[in-house]
Amino acid sequence: MSQHVDHYNKQILSHLSTEGGYTTGDIADKCVPIFGGNKSMHSAFIRIRLLDLQRQGKVRPMDDQKPVCWVLAKEKT
Repeated sequence: MSQHVDHYNKQILSHLSTEGGYTTGDIADKCVPIFGGNKSMHSAFIRIRLLDLQRQGKVRPMDDQKPVCWVLAKEKT
């Protein structure tokens, strides 16, 4: 499962390396293959990945607006 998770984490971080913020659904649409066989399960899985990446300090919400848009976290210097 770890390689599977790493595959999605790399895709998420790659998509967030561009300008602007993206909703969970935007990111899920760009990550392949679809996890769980349907769009709803896939989106939920991507949200879990985003929350885990947030705990690791790699991504963060762009602001306090709803729906949440995600961006890369700035590296601490």
